[in-house]
Amino acid sequence: MSHKNIIKIRYEETADVFDRRYHEIQNSKYEIIFQNISISSKQRILDAGCGTGFFFQFIDDFECKKYGLDFSIESLKICRRRIGKESSIAILCADADFLPFREEYFDIILAITVLQNLPTPKKSLEEFKRVCKLNGLIILSLLKKKFPPKRINNLLNDAQLSPKQIIDDEKCEDVIVVIENK
Repeated sequence: MSHKNIIKIRYEETADVFDRRYHEIQNSKYEIIFQNISISSKQRILDAGCGTGFFFQFIDDFECKKYGLDFSIESLKICRRRIGKESSIAILCADADFLPFREEYFDIILAITVLQNLPTPKKSLEEFKRVCKLNGLIILSLLKKKFPPKRINNLLNDAQLSPKQIIDDEKCEDVIVVIENK
């Protein structure tokens, strides 16, 4: 069984407890992110690896176009219940290594605690870069225990991305990397 299938099965099996287990941890990541970026109403935002849709409550008040993508159907079912059937948020079941969007479509792409689950994070970063507008933002959160500074630098260099900002908050288990797509 492939690495991706193992991860997918794990998320399928734990989707119903994900929010209870990770609410506080995810909340701290989003708070840090929103202290460092701004969102306007005309933007398109993708949460790549949206899972149960926890992120969408943080941008509920923004009039921007919102998209969520995940490969766990069970997580997406919870996401749909969370945001409501009448929501204008587009939810897609897809793989972050093969994004079903045209080039330069998004203003902001978030991948929160996603890359450590992927066998080839460089491929996903290349896809994020492809679908992100020029001067758009790619925001990553990377588990510190899986992504020490040297690995982060190597990964970004391999994907031909350079960080605009790296936030290493001691209260957060992740390093937040803000990249301006050049």
